[in-house]
Amino acid sequence: GPKTATPTPTPTPGSGSAVAATPPPATWPIPSGWKHETIPFPLGFAPGIGHRGVEELRFAPGMFDPKSGGYWSYAFVWRTDDAATLAAPILQAELTIYFRGLLAAVDETKKQIKNPDDIWVKVTGAGEGETKLAITAQLVDAFGDARKVDLVGWAIRKPCGEGAVWVFVMAPESTTVRAPLDMLGDQAGCKQTLPPDKTP
Repeated sequence: GPKTATPTPTPTPGSGSAVAATPPPATWPIPSGWKHETIPFPLGFAPGIGHRGVEELRFAPGMFDPKSGGYWSYAFVWRTDDAATLAAPILQAELTIYFRGLLAAVDETKKQIKNPDDIWVKVTGAGEGETKLAITAQLVDAFGDARKVDLVGWAIRKPCGEGAVWVFVMAPESTTVRAPLDMLGDQAGCKQTLPPDKTP
């Protein structure tokens, strides 16, 4: 007899198979009003971090304004060509080098940072980033009046063939943009096209 087309079963909401992870967008989004930057490794301010690849950053509006709900609220990714499997203590050491180097570079003219030990990062969690690692940090706002800033957030490693994407989301407890930051972190993925350089 004639072949009848097998009807495609309609997945029921909530069944495991229907809830497929949405593939990440082709470019890591830049929310409206946010600033972005892309920096190649080795990072000029932290050459001691030995990855190959690029860092991409997304800054909330008001990133450097202490009165803003977006103060020091940002997400960044390390798109590494190396596997970068980093357990919490290693990642903690790299982020400490990162922030001390960044803030010292910014502080070169003002010389506001009296003690590099005022800048520290703590990373906790098991594994090498397969599940979210928790981050707490104390920075010194070298861009502004050198006030101490406490940040909380998370990091996760997404494997990409031989390389990886490390995602970091950090902001003060009082941030008003935690939800968009977390969403940005979730939207970072492998093989995303870098945005064109920001206009000066």
